[in-house]
Amino acid sequence: MEAFMLKDNPLLAQLKQQIRETIPTVEGVVKATEKNFGFLQTDNKKSYFISPPMMKKLIHGDRISAAIRENNGKEAAEPETLVEAALDTFVARVKFVDKRTKLQVDHPLINQLLSAKVIKDSGFSIKQGDWVLARLVKHALKEQHFQAEIFEFIAESDDNFARWKATTKKHQLAWDQPELTEDLAIIDQEVERRDLTNELFFTIDGENTKDMDDAVSITREAEHWKLKVAIADPSAYINSESELEKAAKQRAFTLYLPARTVPMMPSKLANEHCSLVADQVRPALVCEMLIGLDGELQENAEFYLATVQSKHRLNYNQVSDFIEQKATELESNAELAEALQQLNLFSEQRNQWRAENTSVFGDQADYEFVLDNKGQVIDILRQSRRSANRMIEEAMVAANICGGRFLDEKLGFGVFACHSGFKEEKLDGLVELLAKFELPVEREKLNDLDYFCQLRRTIAATGDKCLDQLVKRHFNFGVYNEKCLPHFGLGEAKYATWTSPIRKYSDLLNHRLIKSVINGETPTSPLSEELSEHLSDNRKKQKFAEREMANYLYCEYFAEQDPNTCLLAEISNINRGGLNIRLVDSGASAFVPKTKLAGKDEELTIESELGRLSTKDKQYSVGDTISVKIVEVKKLQQSIVAAPS
Repeated sequence: MEAFMLKDNPLLAQLKQQIRETIPTVEGVVKATEKNFGFLQTDNKKSYFISPPMMKKLIHGDRISAAIRENNGKEAAEPETLVEAALDTFVARVKFVDKRTKLQVDHPLINQLLSAKVIKDSGFSIKQGDWVLARLVKHALKEQHFQAEIFEFIAESDDNFARWKATTKKHQLAWDQPELTEDLAIIDQEVERRDLTNELFFTIDGENTKDMDDAVSITREAEHWKLKVAIADPSAYINSESELEKAAKQRAFTLYLPARTVPMMPSKLANEHCSLVADQVRPALVCEMLIGLDGELQENAEFYLATVQSKHRLNYNQVSDFIEQKATELESNAELAEALQQLNLFSEQRNQWRAENTSVFGDQADYEFVLDNKGQVIDILRQSRRSANRMIEEAMVAANICGGRFLDEKLGFGVFACHSGFKEEKLDGLVELLAKFELPVEREKLNDLDYFCQLRRTIAATGDKCLDQLVKRHFNFGVYNEKCLPHFGLGEAKYATWTSPIRKYSDLLNHRLIKSVINGETPTSPLSEELSEHLSDNRKKQKFAEREMANYLYCEYFAEQDPNTCLLAEISNINRGGLNIRLVDSGASAFVPKTKLAGKDEELTIESELGRLSTKDKQYSVGDTISVKIVEVKKLQQSIVAAPS
């Protein structure tokens, strides 16, 4: 009776409420660790410890409110209310524990197993290790335990490419090419096309490329080069209201995963009907430009429709070997050899002009995973960008500049690739950074295109890799806009890509706009705010998927390598935990903890804002090349730990 009275005592309830009101509460996001404990990070970046028992009710990324309690002078967060769950729909692997279905979420920082059931009438069964798509229906902070329901099957446990399928599903990307349900035929037979089939056009691509969407022709005249860029014309086959159009719009881009390409268009269209295959007549959209012998692109570019016939299917290594004066069979064809030499001279002069007048970025190597038929990594190949890569790149950049000028002048709208330079909220920090490197700047001019380009050239002239990387952290992201805004990254006032319509939906839209002007039509703007966001979002999703697959394969590969091998690495970032590095020969990202750089009692100075870390014996800077050894591969976390060798 006494206990009952105490339980319902209003004075006691009032006292509890008063105590609760005196305990501070905060809202923030749960950050899990590789251990059982975690942290609550508030919006103002303050962190509070979360004990292992409390973490059992939470998932990394949950937004919660928590009471802050102090014990022995240390503050800790005690979760109270779930504001927003981190998990909704998620990819997971099936685990059976005591014959009960559990799910291991495919996330490096979510290590608890979630109870789950397959939805009724699912039409599939599951077994240990299978990959599935599920949704969270109960959260432990609200309902004492986690519960999920499995509603889609992704891949069987022994599927060699299950990881690829799971990754595309996680990022809401297609795994296979679009279904071809329509007969393919040219739908614009009535349009006038110039016959260029007798001209020397040629393609330069990767050895295994099948969707060859660009061919070039070049001649040198008295005061300039005449460059013609012919681009495959999928809009000659695809109606803007067709199912193929809808599929291309949804995908937005061709997806390039290691050992797996997921095309934006069906391969029959991209690789056969449209691809500029040697000796085959193809419809094309052509940009004819004049480039001064000093490398300046003239204003009088001409666009027209044509039929072309590529005379040679060349690859980057083959052409680069020829340009670098290594003996190749290309020497025997005098006309082709002369065209290749002129294309190389054009690209060198054009690149020099851009470096002196606009903005260029250094070459980045590409990396290729070599896999066996079981999806296991056999090797990783580093492919440096050679002369032939630069030849085609300069031709395409010039064509896209002309595309931007054409659309702006003829229509006043298009799908423009825009980059607004530095983030406005980061300008003060940038000014302070540059002052520390003895590069004073005028803040109000930093978002002026010419001033931006001059600053980029000044930094490039210093040869300071660290400063260059630190400044790039202040850049905005590129966006698509229907109005012509500058592309600061390229230093161009007008830029619209149209040279990859088989692989990019934005380029297909610009193709149609350019064709409509040529045909005397009056088009409307195809780019809404919603579509612009869709294109940007899909590009981000693809980058996440590409990075995630690469990290997975890197971990699989290095887990089998000799840990005593010394590897060259470049420092990409420095933070309070240590060094982020990129292995030069493979492209893999790794981390060097500060504990591997200095002894337990050794003094260590970290200036992350300046990209520097110093011990008593050595200084490390962003951009430095160091020698390391792999000390641990964490497959679950998809991370590689290294130490100086």
